[in-house]
Amino acid sequence: MKMRSTGLGKTELEGHFENIELDGDLLIMHVQTTKPVKWHLRSGIQRRDRLAVLKMLLKLNIKLIPYLWRWKSHDPPREPKDY
Repeated sequence: MKMRSTGLGKTELEGHFENIELDGDLLIMHVQTTKPVKWHLRSGIQRRDRLAVLKMLLKLNIKLIPYLWRWKSHDPPREPKDY
């Protein structure tokens, strides 16, 4: 997984998804970064945001169908665009 933060400029973080858990009314997503630093990131999703996250995931799943169809493609993966 590759991530960026506007506070870090053009620095790109690499890491992996670790866990998701419920903590009271928060849905907490844990991500462990590995490059350039080792950080443990947490993102708390509040109850009012869960429907929006679910809608985004459903839209993303529709957009992922062509990607999954080419899963075993021999083309190298494309790098994310700079924002």
